[in-house]
Amino acid sequence: MLSAMPGPHPGLHAAAGLPTAEDILERSRAKYASLKSYSDTGTVATQYHSTVEQHAFTTYYRAPRHFFFEFRKNPKESKERYVIWCPDGEDFQDWWSATGNTAHHGRNPNVFALASYPTKGSALQIPPLLFPKAEMQGPISGLREYRLAGTEDVNGRSCYKLVGKLALAYKTGAVTEAHPTTVWIDAEILLVRKVFEDSSTAGSLSTTTTTFEPEADPTLDESRFKFTPPSGQK
Repeated sequence: MLSAMPGPHPGLHAAAGLPTAEDILERSRAKYASLKSYSDTGTVATQYHSTVEQHAFTTYYRAPRHFFFEFRKNPKESKERYVIWCPDGEDFQDWWSATGNTAHHGRNPNVFALASYPTKGSALQIPPLLFPKAEMQGPISGLREYRLAGTEDVNGRSCYKLVGKLALAYKTGAVTEAHPTTVWIDAEILLVRKVFEDSSTAGSLSTTTTTFEPEADPTLDESRFKFTPPSGQK
């Protein structure tokens, strides 16, 4: 199971007619854990001061462990890619065009943590929900002190808007510094549509906005999970 999340602060109540923030997150986590398959396309917009970059990614999953994730850094200007795949439902592999290296990780879910930096955090958004027994930390699984801030449309879909803080807790007992994080969860299908993280510090603007176009239980054939690293590409 994913690490237990604290509920809203005492005295914070959902708007009239809406479920509580805790109920929304629990139902969303249960939805991901029950999926027989999942796919998405998405974008990651990073802003550092006045510099804005937009990246893209794709995810395919079929229970219990078939998996494919491809991140494309600023695709209009770069050919850099990062791929994680598990074609046989057994061993995770990854490849990064920046190094040209392929690594085998067995059944170790740490491959997603290793991918966080080169994928601008996108590799740690949805996989902790798809593989709850791995107890991975991520922007959604690590949401704390959250509250329901009503509903809001994201790309034409009505979503619950959960406002909180992200602080990743590790088994060593260490906890990262918390920063404001907002998660939008589709009110109908209970899948995540958008995540906004504000890591700004005094005098330094740093934000990450990740958006998803998710599909629950799509039909996925074996070809979706196969990948052959291009030889010599960097």
